[in-house]
Amino acid sequence: MSSGQILMLAAGVAVAIGTFLCVWFLASGAQGTSLLEQRLASLPDATAYDIDLVTGEFTQPFFERALLPILAGIGRVVARRTKEGQLQQLRKLVAKAGSRQRPESVLALRLILPFVFGAVGFLLAQLVASSVAPPENYALPIGGAVLGFMWPTFSLQRKAKKRASEIRLSMPGVLDLLTVCMEAGLTLDMAMMRVTESDKSLLSQDLQKMLNEIRLGRPRGEALLALAERDDVEELTGFVRAVVQAEPLGVSVVNVLRIQSEELRRIRKQRAEEAGHRAPVLMLLPMMGCIFPCIFIVLLGPAAVNLFFSH
Repeated sequence: MSSGQILMLAAGVAVAIGTFLCVWFLASGAQGTSLLEQRLASLPDATAYDIDLVTGEFTQPFFERALLPILAGIGRVVARRTKEGQLQQLRKLVAKAGSRQRPESVLALRLILPFVFGAVGFLLAQLVASSVAPPENYALPIGGAVLGFMWPTFSLQRKAKKRASEIRLSMPGVLDLLTVCMEAGLTLDMAMMRVTESDKSLLSQDLQKMLNEIRLGRPRGEALLALAERDDVEELTGFVRAVVQAEPLGVSVVNVLRIQSEELRRIRKQRAEEAGHRAPVLMLLPMMGCIFPCIFIVLLGPAAVNLFFSH
């Protein structure tokens, strides 16, 4: 098969997939959309025109302005055929990762990327078809499709793990700032506001979101619990529960903050010691595979050469 035929076949597959997705989206949207929903959808969205008034340029990147709405439209169709439990888990994962994507966009990517990665794997398989037998070259398209299906979830999990680590590292410093502000006479809400102004960590950004929810009328206890559930960090959950339980019992919140800060520093020190104890075990395999052979060559090489030429 020549390269021109391969390109024609790939283009035909891409056109067929795009036609199928468009027809499926339009058919599902026409069946499930009422006249009122169509009129409301035709109204301009204020968030879609996020423009800098000074430079006259869009502040959001092109991916968020152009591609995310398309992915969200396809994802809404897929969400209607997805179980509610899976959607709830996906929403928690998106919130934990701190991503601005909607769960519908993730569902759309899980539908589209297998075809894209599978097509790339098919082209690579055709390029190496002369040296690989037909049963083995099927691994590239199948592996590409599986990778495309798993990549959106894997990417969110990686971002969630990195975000949780950054929040865990910034918690002692934020709690110290809260303690100093409350000892100066500020309330807990005002102390959080001052911390968000002086600190730019991820935890401070989450505290700012929580303060916005409180300004909109949500009780502080519910906003704190929602913050802990959204970030899903063990240390943050313990801090939130301690603060929520301290206020009804009349316990000083300053003492709670000081104790929580000391406990977090002790836990971080223990984790550093555990990582230090694991280091020799992790270094053993690179030493055996890379360093020891070089030492053996340097030490035993001359002796092996003398034995070889002596006989």
